[in-house]
Amino acid sequence: MQLKANEGWTLAIAVIRGAIRVNRSDAVHGDQLVILDRSGGSVFIEAEQDTTFLVLTGEPIDEPIAGMGPFVMNTEAELTTAFNDFNSGRFGQINRG
Repeated sequence: MQLKANEGWTLAIAVIRGAIRVNRSDAVHGDQLVILDRSGGSVFIEAEQDTTFLVLTGEPIDEPIAGMGPFVMNTEAELTTAFNDFNSGRFGQINRG
């Protein structure tokens, strides 16, 4: 299989089950992730066996990232605010039936 990768974009391949070779490299097995450089061009994927994989691609945001638990923000201060908002109930209610 051949994919076109956009120049400057991030492209990652998550192998869920089985094994693949990306651009004729060493085998990548289930529960492994391949992150390609942002040079773009063609990406060749070859399955070594019955395989399930997920291709993720997107334009990078090129901003700082801070993450903890379910929250991803730009700074530690924003994470603190998100946790405080969540813990004080400012995220709303979830009806559990």
